[in-house]
Amino acid sequence: MAILHGNNALNIESTNPRRAGLTLALCFCAAITEGIDLQSMGIAAAGIAAEFHLSKELGTVLAASPLGLFFGAFLGGRVADSWGRRNALIASIVAFGLFQLATPWAPGLTGLVAIRFLCGVGLGGAFPNLIALTAEASGGRNNILNVVITTAGMPLGGALAALIAFAGGATGDWRVIFYVGGIAPLALAPIMAMLLPESTLFQQARATAHAKLGVLRALFDRARVRQTLLLWMAFFCSALMLHLLLNWMPSLMVAKGFTKPQAFLIQLVFNLCSAVGSIGVAWIMQIRPNRILLLLCYTGLAIALFIISALGHDLVLAAVTTGILGTCLIGAQFTLYGLTPAYYETMARGTGTGAAVAASRLGSVVGPLLAGQLLTAGATATQVLQSLLPITGVAALAALVLMFLPRPTEL
Repeated sequence: MAILHGNNALNIESTNPRRAGLTLALCFCAAITEGIDLQSMGIAAAGIAAEFHLSKELGTVLAASPLGLFFGAFLGGRVADSWGRRNALIASIVAFGLFQLATPWAPGLTGLVAIRFLCGVGLGGAFPNLIALTAEASGGRNNILNVVITTAGMPLGGALAALIAFAGGATGDWRVIFYVGGIAPLALAPIMAMLLPESTLFQQARATAHAKLGVLRALFDRARVRQTLLLWMAFFCSALMLHLLLNWMPSLMVAKGFTKPQAFLIQLVFNLCSAVGSIGVAWIMQIRPNRILLLLCYTGLAIALFIISALGHDLVLAAVTTGILGTCLIGAQFTLYGLTPAYYETMARGTGTGAAVAASRLGSVVGPLLAGQLLTAGATATQVLQSLLPITGVAALAALVLMFLPRPTEL
């Protein structure tokens, strides 16, 4: 049996609700740990720069983890189609937990860059498997909403990281965020090894498949080539903006005249509103997919970017505007995450989802580097934020064209 969304059909497995609920809960917890780790470098940037005597090199350090995310996302998705989503996810969680703990003990700049790169590989490998497991947990029912609820754990984890930094104040130890970010996934991994079930859809598909699909066919089959390229474009631009803000928002807010605790508070609001707002957007998209909603998200993002770049030292206005910015940006991106698995058949879903996430990770490399280059060249915080406006337009165009295209049927 299949549930149809337009021209798309996603097979439904006979799912035990408790089994599906356990999968969603564990994947949500894993997303929280990933969110803590993704936010950690942005929070600790000033402390790391002082500890390792960095100036221009800080942009390279901040870009190392996103670069690892790019390779990890593609490899993690591809491995998942061979090993299974469960095993690939647990291995990825252990990897990024270990390298988070290793970060404060880096012997120097080269070691720090290498550790952050390897941490990014682990983080990148986890995310496509979270998406695939969640999308398949209920056999296709509520797949958009389930994926977004799970991935909303990432900004929630980011909010926890910002809360830790806010509690530490201006003199807090930057190492604490890496200790928390390393211990949490390592504690979660054995629980997942005992309790997390493998996707039944994947097990059924592997049992009946004659051969695993090649990468080119999985991604660029005639029925999927346009969708694949548009997904990559939308994810690249959205991730560029997101990771620039995740890594540089506190520094940009300090440059605009806010104190460090105020900047961390603004970041906390950004992450909390991202988590709550993305679920609201996904709920609407699940009930009634609507191109106008994505247009509204990107329009709201552009307006919020303009306001946040132009405002003065009004903390309340900055927090409210940043909350709208986070809701619109994460709402649009996470809705795309929820849509992506339906464009690929089961035995190619890890590869397809991983490749889409890898495209976003490439954007996450460019984002921090772009901000670093602009600031080094003398750009103000306002100019850096305004540079994201044309990128917003490109992401909106790709996402809207994608929504007009039919989603391929399950093969």
